[in-house]
Amino acid sequence: MKRFLIFLLLAATSMLVAPEAIFAELPYRTTYYDSNQSSWLRIQPIYTPSETKGARFVEPVDLQVGADDKVYVADKGASKVMVLGNDGALLLTIGEEEGAGMLSAPEGVFVTPEGLVYVADSGNQRIAVFGADGAFLREYKKPESSFLEGEHFVPVKLVVDRRGVMYVSLNSSYQGLLRMNDAGQFMGFFGANKAQQTVLNWLKKLILNKEQLSKELASLPRPITNVAIDDDGFIFTATAAGFGQGAIRKLNAGGVDAFKNKTLVNGHGIVDVASDSKGFLYNIDMFSGGINIYDQNGEALFEFGFIDNETQQYGVLGFPTSIGVDSKYGVWIADSRTGTIHKFVRTEFGSDVMNALALYLEGKYEQSKPYWDRVYARNDMYNGTFQGLGKVYLHENNHEDALSFLKTAFDTKGYSKAYWQIRLDFIQQHFIWLAVAIAAFLLLLRYGSRAIRKRFERKPLPEKWQRPLGDLRNLWYVMLHPYHGFYRLKEARVAPWIIILILVATVAVKIGTIYYTGFLFHPVELSQINLFSSLGLFVVPWITWIIANYLVCSVKDGEGKFREVIQGSTYALAPYLFFSIPTLLLSNIVTLDERVIVDSLNTIMFLWMGVMLIVMTQVIHNFDFVETLKNIAITVFTVGTIWLFAFLVFGLSYNLYDFFYQLYKEVTFYG
Repeated sequence: MKRFLIFLLLAATSMLVAPEAIFAELPYRTTYYDSNQSSWLRIQPIYTPSETKGARFVEPVDLQVGADDKVYVADKGASKVMVLGNDGALLLTIGEEEGAGMLSAPEGVFVTPEGLVYVADSGNQRIAVFGADGAFLREYKKPESSFLEGEHFVPVKLVVDRRGVMYVSLNSSYQGLLRMNDAGQFMGFFGANKAQQTVLNWLKKLILNKEQLSKELASLPRPITNVAIDDDGFIFTATAAGFGQGAIRKLNAGGVDAFKNKTLVNGHGIVDVASDSKGFLYNIDMFSGGINIYDQNGEALFEFGFIDNETQQYGVLGFPTSIGVDSKYGVWIADSRTGTIHKFVRTEFGSDVMNALALYLEGKYEQSKPYWDRVYARNDMYNGTFQGLGKVYLHENNHEDALSFLKTAFDTKGYSKAYWQIRLDFIQQHFIWLAVAIAAFLLLLRYGSRAIRKRFERKPLPEKWQRPLGDLRNLWYVMLHPYHGFYRLKEARVAPWIIILILVATVAVKIGTIYYTGFLFHPVELSQINLFSSLGLFVVPWITWIIANYLVCSVKDGEGKFREVIQGSTYALAPYLFFSIPTLLLSNIVTLDERVIVDSLNTIMFLWMGVMLIVMTQVIHNFDFVETLKNIAITVFTVGTIWLFAFLVFGLSYNLYDFFYQLYKEVTFYG
């Protein structure tokens, strides 16, 4: 026994000293955002980490790339500003050991094109200005103004425009950026975020009186996280939280947001924003855990990199605090967790993609084609290529290829333009034959129906077919004359196979709309369609409507039988049957400019079905109109209750099944 215990002790000790399993992340893993499908998809690297001299820092919290491609880093822990060359080598240290040029926990840095270095000297509650050689020049303390009497002047981030006006982000300030001219005079606040109005605040305003509201905490705007400025003088503010709404705002001199407070993809945990010479935006987002690239309109393009708080790997970020872009489109990241500055450079593929996108967004489609061709040669699965080349072919009047490429990219707007031109060409080439075909169809419709009617008058169908055909003709009659039609149905007993036939026809029409609706109105990959799910969303509401309608109206002393409710609800589907087929055909003929026709038909169809269900409930159950509306409202509520109950039963059943399944796995594994 003793030997056995000693053996166990030695085994446990050996396990403790054994090295842990380690792994390395790919610091350049990249995805692109397909806005047409609202999804992120993998792609080869756009940026990869670049080797630098590897200067070490204590706590780098802000970073700015100068016009000369030198990198200025505010090191809060060392109370210095470090100047790096483009290879990452340390060139200069700004901040004196004592005297007026001594810094204290600086949190922001900005360098002008002339080489002046502005430092948000947070610990000293000032803005310190240094020359290109690192010599201290001047400082800006809290400006004299009655508007700032209750405001703590603790600058954390700043930018300076061409006029020398400073835009300063103060610690936890919700009033926006403080503007101050080169003389140190207060010029007002700028670019404040909008206060977030919640449903709870709205309810409080409805319920509470003025005295109670005065005791409530005010709903304040979110403070600005970071600030940047581009070559055109636009000021970008970065604001975290809000699920991306207003995460990046592009402000002109008047404070107007060109992005209109848009919701940014991957902007919930934004840390910083930067722009390059072509107007592309770059951000770091802690929530999504990567570096994101956007176009000039704030539309998401790519995400690369990775954030891991336990990282010891260059290129994998620990706690990124700032981002900057140099003239060669290298991306620099300050990482306070590892005390390093990461540099990412574009790959050859990335350069082709970004150049193609830049020309494409400027409308220079022909110039972008060589770049798109090179991108397509390296990756024929990237949807941006299909969209870009599709626009090129559209510009070249190669509409057939444009149609194919734009459909692959799910670009409905571009597809509509190409299709419109193809349709116009077809009509012009075959106008006479189309006119003859339409005239022949109208004549056939008019005289053919007469001939069929006369034929059946001369030789009627057998008696056994008269009633089923009458029940089928009632579909049209009920749709046009719902009150008389449903009264006729209430007195009749429709054969079950007729009801089943109508329902089968309805399901068949639904399947046809799922698979054959025009691309412009249903831009999906057909192989990705879940038919049972789509049919379930169509059939289940109808079934629960029948159950809920019968139960509610029975409780409310309705006269309708369950069979009559099924009959009436089936015939109420008539507008769907008669409208869906022409709508389906038109969806393959019209363009987006004419989609009002299809949308109007769909709206009329659903309104008509709603009216028929109301009339059916009134007639079948013998209610007055007001009673009918009340009972339908209760029926809709009951439908929701049935769905909720079914969801709870399914969830509990699945949990019970999972419990016994896991128990079975444990028993079989250890048994």
